[in-house]
Amino acid sequence: MAETNIKNLSEKLSRTRESMGLTLQEFADIANVVPSTIQKIETGAMTPSIAVMMKIARGLNKKIGFPLEEAMPRKKVNLLRKSDRLSVGKREDHIFIQKLTAELVNPEMDGFIIIMPTGTYSGEDPLHHHGEELAYCIRGNVTFTVDGEHYTLGPGDCLHFKSKLPHFYKNSGRSLAELFIICSVPALPERLPFLNVSVQNKDKTDI
Repeated sequence: MAETNIKNLSEKLSRTRESMGLTLQEFADIANVVPSTIQKIETGAMTPSIAVMMKIARGLNKKIGFPLEEAMPRKKVNLLRKSDRLSVGKREDHIFIQKLTAELVNPEMDGFIIIMPTGTYSGEDPLHHHGEELAYCIRGNVTFTVDGEHYTLGPGDCLHFKSKLPHFYKNSGRSLAELFIICSVPALPERLPFLNVSVQNKDKTDI
């Protein structure tokens, strides 16, 4: 299931770029990553980190869960069975993500289960996006850094914060950690200005 969804992610990203008539370089500029990152994702050579997925979503003016979605009809009620969850991640030393929300008409949130092996973290660059975020620790210990402040969560602990604040998180314990995260989905997500990519490119990452 995971490898199938990684293939779907690669194909979807490639189709999106081609439908926009963009080269690898142009698409990378919009997403604020280096072209080799886009190329590796499209060919299935790498599983994108959460930070890279976030950059791509912002650059395309999509909601946060865009990279994990498949084309499906939008409904007012959607039942998602455990066996049908979309997921990304295949190696023990990488974060494994499962998307819990299905496609609704005018969705207002995204939900994820994030499983983190010891020592893994959300990415080199802090995350930031519109809306709010609620993190619930299911097992293990996860330390969030939000706007420079550190918060360590244990099983049953919650952290609620404005997603616009720079934040990242890591498994700070000695065992596998599992998070349930809800992100609110704004009507118009933040977008990197296409005409100002020369300024934004200084922070490109290849992760």
